[in-house]
Amino acid sequence: MDRRKISKIMMGVLLVAAIAVIYLSPVRDHLNRDEIRGFVEQLRGLWYGPIAFIGIFAVACIFAVPASIFVLASGLIWGWQLGGTWSVIGGLLGATASFFAGRFLGEGLLHRFGRVGKMVARQVDHAGFKSLLILRFIPGLPFAALNYGAGVCGVRLGDFVLATVLGSAPSIYVFAYCADALFNGTMSEGDAVVNLLIVCVLMLAIVLIPGLLKRRLRPTPDPEADPES
Repeated sequence: MDRRKISKIMMGVLLVAAIAVIYLSPVRDHLNRDEIRGFVEQLRGLWYGPIAFIGIFAVACIFAVPASIFVLASGLIWGWQLGGTWSVIGGLLGATASFFAGRFLGEGLLHRFGRVGKMVARQVDHAGFKSLLILRFIPGLPFAALNYGAGVCGVRLGDFVLATVLGSAPSIYVFAYCADALFNGTMSEGDAVVNLLIVCVLMLAIVLIPGLLKRRLRPTPDPEADPES
């Protein structure tokens, strides 16, 4: 067994072990909105608070800690503008690190699935950016799973970064805004959920409708026309 395979095994074991410790040990009891909000609030008065938050959020993304609780905390502490910005940066750094980890661990994995793997590889090569962008707009899909999955499937780095920023930033800012509004009493939880769903539907529509219109408006070939004329 060469060093590269040994490194993959060790890295995979460490990631699985760390995630298991987080979710199967008492540590999980502290990964809730109030605990993380209190922790982030301690960073408010520190000049390096945003830097520390970005770093912690990025590491949390690698170990599949739910990103939404960090985004909500940042909106409560710094407001939706700054809090959303710090969350976008931290989320992008963590997503990119997860992407590289997935690419390293899943190197050559698709080829083991024969025809199915080749179909996935062709789809990623043809429409990796658009496919990932659409998945980013769908609420409820695990952020970490998409990061690692994109790395395993061989999405281009540029496509991954652009799709992550464009697909995640709207929902992040909406989450941060809702957290800020809920804290100040200007919005109810029901309104926050509705606003998030509206944004997701609008972003999906922006991506999907042009393609659908292009197909509908594409002229159909005339079967009676002479192809040599």
